[in-house]
This record gives sequence, C-alpha cells and structure tokens, in this order.
Amino acid sequence: MRVLFTTWASGAHLVPLVPLARSLLAAGHQVRFAVPSGCAAAVARTGLVPVPVGSLPPAGVRVAAAARRPAGHWPADWPVRPAVLSPEQHGVLRAFGDRQVRIAEGMAQGLVAFARCWQPDLVVHDASAYAGTVAAAALGVPAVGQLWGSTAVVRLERHRLEGPPLPGYSRLMRRYGADPEREPDLWLDPCPPSLALPSRSRRLPVRFVPVDLPADPPYAAPRTSPAPPRPRAAPVPPGRPPYRPVRSGPVRVCAVWDDAAGPPEAVRAALRVAESRGVEVVRVGSAAEGRPPAGPLHRVLPGCGAVLHPGGGTTLMAATLAGVPQLVVAPRLEQQLNGARLARVGAGTLVPADHLDGSPRTSAAAGARLARHLFALLEQPSYAAAARTLRREALGMPGPDEAVGVVTRLTDPDRGRADRSATDRGATDRSATDRDGRRRTDES
Repeated sequence: MRVLFTTWASGAHLVPLVPLARSLLAAGHQVRFAVPSGCAAAVARTGLVPVPVGSLPPAGVRVAAAARRPAGHWPADWPVRPAVLSPEQHGVLRAFGDRQVRIAEGMAQGLVAFARCWQPDLVVHDASAYAGTVAAAALGVPAVGQLWGSTAVVRLERHRLEGPPLPGYSRLMRRYGADPEREPDLWLDPCPPSLALPSRSRRLPVRFVPVDLPADPPYAAPRTSPAPPRPRAAPVPPGRPPYRPVRSGPVRVCAVWDDAAGPPEAVRAALRVAESRGVEVVRVGSAAEGRPPAGPLHRVLPGCGAVLHPGGGTTLMAATLAGVPQLVVAPRLEQQLNGARLARVGAGTLVPADHLDGSPRTSAAAGARLARHLFALLEQPSYAAAARTLRREALGMPGPDEAVGVVTRLTDPDRGRADRSATDRGATDRSATDRDGRRRTDES
C-alpha cells in the first residue's frame, strides 16, 4: 500500500506523524512525505523520504498580533461550546482559520499533482494541513488527520467551528472537484482520554512516541561574538534558606520554550529565583538562552520534578509520558486550552501569558509569582500523584504499530465499518469519562 503523509510545518507538526510512518514502513508499506520545501530537510533527518511541493510565503502564515495572543476570558471548554463565544472571539478563530486555508491554497496544487502521479491509497495529514483533506478528496481515497497533542479537535476551517465550511475552503475543495463537506475519515489522537474534550469526530487513541529530531544546523557557539553571559542568580533573601525538597536528592526542573525570541522576562526571572534556592534548571529550545540545549526533551524529563513550558502539544505529551507535573505559561489559545485541561486533572497549573506584566520594572514580581507556582508543583504531592496517574493512562493507549492495522483497513469498506464501530464505542466511552469528570469537579 502507498501512504502519502503531509504537513505544512516541521517541529511540533512533523513529530507526531513520524512514528506511524515508521510503523507503516516496517509493515512493508510505501511512504512519502509531501511538504513545503522549507520542511524537506527536517523530514530527511527522520530517515523518511520528503517530496517538496512548493514553498509558503511568510505573509501566508502570518496572523494579526491580536489573534496570536487574544485577551479576554475564554471558557475552558470553548471548542465544544462555540455558542458562548463573543463575536470578537469568533473573529480571532476566523483569522486562524483563514490563515490555514491560505496555507492549504499554497500547498494544494503541488500536493494534488504529486498525489495524482504517485497514486496513494491513503493520505495522512497533520490536523491543520487542510491540503491533505483536499488531496484525498480529489483522488477519492481515505484521509486520516493526525492530532499533535491538542485536547480538542478544533475545526477552524468551519464557520464558528460547527457551521458550514469557510468560503475560501469551499472554493479550494471545489477547484479540485471535491465536496467541501468532506472530512477526515479518522483522527489519530495522542491525548489521554482524561485530558481530551468530547467530539463527534471519529478518533482513535494512539500513544505518543517521542522522536529525536536533530537540529539543523547542529548547535554551535557563534564564532564572531561570544554567547551572552549567564544571568546571575538572584541572591537568597535574608532568612530564606535554599530550597530543599521533602524527598532526598537533587531537585531538577526543566524549562522548555520554542519561541525564537526566547521566554518572557518573567519566566527567566522565575528560573533565576529557582536557581537561587538550589534548584537545578535544565533548558531546552530557546530557553537555553545562548547556551547549548540540554538535549532532546524526552531524554531530559526523566528525573525532573516539574517542567515549565508554553503548553504546546508535543511538550505536553512528552511531559505526560514522563509523569512530570507541568507549569504551563500559555500565550496562545490552544496552549491555554491544554493548560486548563491539565490543571483540571490536577497534574499541573495554568498561567495565561497575558497575566504577566511585560515591563522590566515588574518582571521580577511576576517571576516571583511564577516561582511560587513552580515550587508548589515540587512541594505538593498531589501534583506528582496526578502526573503519575496521567502517565499510566498514556502508556495504556495503543501504539503506532497497532494503529497501522486500523488506518490501512480504511481502504477496505467492509473491514473499515467494523473498525468504525470500535472507535465510535471508544469515543462514547471518552465522552462519558469527560462527563463523569466534570460532574466530580462540579460536586467538589
């Protein structure tokens, strides 16, 4: 069988697709990755075969600053209750939806052309790569959407999430002779059921598998100018002893940030407070601040007492699999949603980034507040216990090897119907679990 994978971005959008692709190859199937030219090198570093299908102009992937960090109160379950959102909030979602449609338009011509030439039996695409659904519909083959750790299936290509397709998306589908109402036949979901929001979409839980994705180019200290000096740890206030955990041994926390600008000053201040009290801070991504990163996240997390990060899906899943309590400082909507669901099960804490004052004068105070949240994760046993429970749930999910049988049977209508019944029962069980959890929360 030939299986065509596609995504529009590397990193967090590529990583969740790789384990299934490798499992398909091991089972004897053919796999190709159709991506914009800027992603081809990242695909090649995973050992998979990239197929460049054009490039995306920077203007096509940009959204307004107000949409990137929307203010105001968003209910913790807004994806399943879009009617409670204000017109301004729906405008933010529309901006993101229009952005993803522009990306799909930039990819569709090259992707459909290659698909018609290679003739795949199945298309597997990143959840936000709508061009994958377009290509599958144009060829009349099944489409599988891969979620990356979001706690909800958010259909941004639809008006107000549940309405008709956006005009641009409808035009794109019709351009290739496809029905705009066509949706993926199946969603692969690495999110543990207790974190996920209910959905009418057909989902198959598939355990998250960490992937080593080497940087390109490898990290090296700049030759022309030295790395910035490491900030001094803040002095321990008089009368305040260095931090000592309840258990014996060194205390380590992990700081992860994937924004090129690095973490906000309040986050840096919180880490300095932690270090001033004897906590070892290991840094991944741009949180390394000019120093060599500590290493692949899934290799750093074991042994950490907590992790601080913005709430991205792959970091959320890696920390969940490691059983580590999480402090989520979330700038964006999906990240805030992930943090809120994590806090709901008691395995972490959410601090929306717009609660942090960005002025230099007050960043120390904001950092001190963040540090208190971080110490609470280390000191209160309930967080570690909830994180371990979540880890057991994640480890109990089926792996990519088991998902191979389900996705390949989608090309057989009769066998696919049997799988559909099984996954539908799983979705019903997940919705019931969520309702029970909400009831317990309301009663408490």
